[in-house]
Amino acid sequence: MLDRAANAPRWVVVVLAVTIVAITAVVAGHRHLTPLPTPVADAVPARTPAAAAGASSDAREPLASRDFDRTATREVEQRVRPSIPIVRKPIPTVPVASSDAAETVASAEASTYNIPGQCLGWAREQADIPSRYSTAATAWDHATGRHPHDVTPPKGAAVYWTGGSAGAGHIAISVGHGRVRSSDAGGSGVVATISLSRLTREWHLTYVGWADSINGYRIPGVART
Repeated sequence: MLDRAANAPRWVVVVLAVTIVAITAVVAGHRHLTPLPTPVADAVPARTPAAAAGASSDAREPLASRDFDRTATREVEQRVRPSIPIVRKPIPTVPVASSDAAETVASAEASTYNIPGQCLGWAREQADIPSRYSTAATAWDHATGRHPHDVTPPKGAAVYWTGGSAGAGHIAISVGHGRVRSSDAGGSGVVATISLSRLTREWHLTYVGWADSINGYRIPGVART
């Protein structure tokens, strides 16, 4: 082929040369203009709504866990916290006499003598109660289980008056039915049974009521109605 080109006319050679140069330029330009392939990052799959919800839930799990931890801690603290002991005030109690109401009445009815003017000493001895106050009026002021102005004292109750000599008052033991067993009622130093109203009238005393106690000692068995 080269031999033919060498023997060809000059203008043919020129045309061939120009054609070859043009083709070479076109090929070279095409290669230069073709862009290199751009690296593509790994495609991230689009999240479905369910996946998004799951991711959101996963993101909130630490918060829920912390809230649970706090609640559990508070519950443990409440269980461990020592309870405050309840301090109850003691209920005041009144000493009880050695003799009950029936025994007090029996002792009073069996008694016939007393030291004149010592009504409180005589009355407390019938119930085996120790000495404490100096007068019947003072004993009434400190008596428990009082029933002021009740003129029907039950058996075994201590019956009180105020007034009399130096305001000392008087005390006797009820034997029921509006009657009392009293020191000095049969005369000075003589024990006798007398109605409550008669003693009040003849001795010029003020009846104040009855109680189930003498000198702070309760006589058991005395009805409180």
